Amino acid sequence: MNSNARLIMVMGLPGTGKTWFAGALAKELGAAHFNSDRIRKESGGPVGYTTMDKARVYEELFERVTDALQQGGTVIVDATFSKHSYRQPYLQWATAHMVPVHLLVMQAAEEVIAERVGKKRADSDADFAVYQRIKAEYEPLTEDHLVVHSDEGSMDDRIAEAVEYIAHR
Repeated sequence: MNSNARLIMVMGLPGTGKTWFAGALAKELGAAHFNSDRIRKESGGPVGYTTMDKARVYEELFERVTDALQQGGTVIVDATFSKHSYRQPYLQWATAHMVPVHLLVMQAAEEVIAERVGKKRADSDADFAVYQRIKAEYEPLTEDHLVVHSDEGSMDDRIAEAVEYIAHR
């Protein structure tokens, strides 16, 4: 395993700003960035959020992320990671390969989320109903993580906060 590999998982409910934040953080760190919504769109089939659709997307995402980690460097993956079972393969793989993992949980006020998911977004088709469904099933993290409030302060400040967290873990 390349000793300079590290994994940053950016997670949270739809509309919390995961993809925008993960892209900005990837640019700041010179990291590879993988996103569940892009993989969902690339599938060519109907875009969906069923359990089967999610399993397929998470499986493809995991393959791409671990392939990139084996090449070394920093890899950022963003997805809701709403269930322990979606997060666990990454955490187990990283532990087995001695790759540091940093967990960042994006949050925003529900009224901000409603406004965001009410607009057309480049990669995500998740609307407020999808947000509410995922929120109802969300399993909180038990691992050490940083909560990033995408609706507070400037995004530059949030990026700086994440970089500081990653540097000291």
